[in-house]
Amino acid sequence: MLIINAKLPTFNLPIKRVLPKLFQSFVYKAIDEKQEHDGYKHPNGKVFKSMNFKVNYKGNNLLIYYTALNKDHEKKVAKKILFDGLELGKIHISSIEISFKRREVLENFIRIGGFVVAAIKDGKSSKKIFLEPKSEKFQEIVKNHTIQKYEALFNKPYEGEFFLKTIAQKPHPKIFFYEKLPIKAWYGVYDIKASKEMLDLILNTGLGAHSMQGVGFVKVIANNKEK
Repeated sequence: MLIINAKLPTFNLPIKRVLPKLFQSFVYKAIDEKQEHDGYKHPNGKVFKSMNFKVNYKGNNLLIYYTALNKDHEKKVAKKILFDGLELGKIHISSIEISFKRREVLENFIRIGGFVVAAIKDGKSSKKIFLEPKSEKFQEIVKNHTIQKYEALFNKPYEGEFFLKTIAQKPHPKIFFYEKLPIKAWYGVYDIKASKEMLDLILNTGLGAHSMQGVGFVKVIANNKEK
């Protein structure tokens, strides 16, 4: 996992809603691979991405976590920042610290926390209805989505066990934005039992929908603390 700490030139710039789009564009420029930009298509037609990120912006502090299934992609993004700085639209940031953190799955079980998204279509319109993590439908959708992502990225069926259960959820949702699209997500804590390859996939590509739009990033929880 690549961790990016940056200082913006001024405080509270009105860019919070567009930061996911700007960082996504920066990543695609750094990697410069059409496959990663277009994504990986499942036989059912769904497209999945092999990367994930989370952006925190407060005051003039910008903190970004970026993960990728292919660790060379993390190195490419870090290298571009080191040589060219971090460019988010018209904002060029040179005061940056970067570091790497290894997240290794040692068992077939993890407890994770994060803002994970699952939605269904409103039958009366084209609007999405965002589901709460505690609902059975949410857990069913996220589980199926993750298995399909595995099949698309690894080009093989998933044959191991897969257990996913929401064990906690914060009562109030948070609204994320990607361009003009509002995305509603609740912070949840999840127990997942699966193969190590599947758990690595979740930590490196996120959980749930919109993984390259600023949501789906999860952290491992140990002894009731995230790490």
